[in-house]
Amino acid sequence: MTTRLRTPFRSLSADNFLSRGSAGQVFAISRNVVFKCPTLFDDPAPTQAEETKESIKRIENEKAIYQILMEHRHPNIVYGILCVPEGLFIHRLEMTLESRIEESQTAAINTSTQERWIQQMTSAAAWLEHLGYVHGDLRPANIFLDTRENIRLGDFDGTVKKGEQLVVVSEPFCKLNESYEPPLAGPLSEQFSLASCVYTIRFGHKPFHDIDAPIRVRKLIMNRFPSTSTDVVFGDLTRKCWHGFYDSISAVEQDILSLLRRRTSVEENSNNDTLGGMDDMQCLMLRLECNEFLAKESKTG
Repeated sequence: MTTRLRTPFRSLSADNFLSRGSAGQVFAISRNVVFKCPTLFDDPAPTQAEETKESIKRIENEKAIYQILMEHRHPNIVYGILCVPEGLFIHRLEMTLESRIEESQTAAINTSTQERWIQQMTSAAAWLEHLGYVHGDLRPANIFLDTRENIRLGDFDGTVKKGEQLVVVSEPFCKLNESYEPPLAGPLSEQFSLASCVYTIRFGHKPFHDIDAPIRVRKLIMNRFPSTSTDVVFGDLTRKCWHGFYDSISAVEQDILSLLRRRTSVEENSNNDTLGGMDDMQCLMLRLECNEFLAKESKTG
């Protein structure tokens, strides 16, 4: 008997399927909304049953984080619209930062945009820190862009409280210890991830992109990092973050703001962390759209 993926709603199918990862599957509901849910199987094999168990755990964690973020919104964090037993509805965005950087060969990213991304990304991470959490999987694939190319940090299935064990390891955005174990979540782990993200934005590729992963991991464990000397704005800050110089992500954010104030684009950058946030009416309209979807599903179910 062939094992098939199972969806929680009838209208979710291969036609509106967007992606599948370790945390679950994502389906398009509309131009504005996606639905994220656990990966479920009909008649699963043992490995698939284990995948489902892990997926449910990760989605439940993400729902819990979004419940907090819905009460404490930030303009550079993906808006969670509605949590339901089957999964969660999330604001749909244009693309990931990873995809945009990959496109940079044909669509160049100007310096002011890079600076804005770095400021907005750090602002979002600092907000999570303020709430007592560490993103835990901070990398370009989990950072999104809206139509105006403003940052939205998303994918909180690996988010944990400060001091807890990280549950996701994505090199070179996470540094393992000498025993190849992930660190505890906190300013050290998060600023390391930030440094690798800043490097990727500034240089157009991830650190040590041209060497094999096992060698890359070992270099990072030994505190050997690629040169940032050609980045006159963020090079020193990147090195400091890799070496765990800062006591908090808030301190990193303040250093970034200080660096940008010295630039000619001071006024532009100082206000960008407030650009593009969801207002109350937009949030209401998205919730109405999700409720309409659920109402239709209840009639066809």
